[in-house]
Amino acid sequence: MTKSDRWAAARRDVEEASHHYYYSPQQMGIDRRTKRFVVERCRSWIRPGILLDLGYVDGDWCDEALTMGCSVDIVEGAAGHVERARTKYANAGGVRIFHALFQEFEPDRKYDTVIAGDMLRYVPDPIAFLVRVREWLNPNGHLIVTVPNVRSLHRRIGAVMGLEATPETPNQRDADVGNLRGYDRYQLRAELGAAGFEVATLNGCFLKPLSSSQMERWSDELLRAFLTIGDELEDYCWFIYAMCSRPVTDA
Repeated sequence: MTKSDRWAAARRDVEEASHHYYYSPQQMGIDRRTKRFVVERCRSWIRPGILLDLGYVDGDWCDEALTMGCSVDIVEGAAGHVERARTKYANAGGVRIFHALFQEFEPDRKYDTVIAGDMLRYVPDPIAFLVRVREWLNPNGHLIVTVPNVRSLHRRIGAVMGLEATPETPNQRDADVGNLRGYDRYQLRAELGAAGFEVATLNGCFLKPLSSSQMERWSDELLRAFLTIGDELEDYCWFIYAMCSRPVTDA
């Protein structure tokens, strides 16, 4: 199979995965409510200037960056996501949208901030990709990475109940969205270090005790209580976020 054939197959996989889950009532409901906590936690690491948003679903990262005066490039592999982004930002100045797989994207400018929101698990070679991302950043540019935690409390409970063999065992949701791998805090830190990034902070966010469907009617007050408790139990949190820099001396 040629490189072109492999990328065409990858595009088909992205399209298929995007139809199974994204824009479902659950994703646009409880999952989006909790994922906004990550944006809230990482907002301070966005540098004013030019930002690259790797992946588009609901625009939360792009919207946040626009409120801070950033110009934004969005890269997205799924045609349906691209169409939604183009519709949403049709009249927004400072937003460019590229239909490309992450591993085939070639930027035409440097960035002050790159957002890798919940996308490393879809990239065939994450360390090689992160090395490329480092080159896309201006010196001392910022990288924000978020991933789900395969050792989260609800996955551990699922393993104890026999729903999966271990917390790390791929489940149906992983298959639905096309995951290639899972992450815990150790794996993410190792890959960021191997790619040459300086990790300023790497934390867990939001303690998820139950499945999304069991939590969908929870109040904002209750969700925030589990956000706060998650700070005490970071290895058990649902999400992991890392705020990193490209070293100033990295020419």
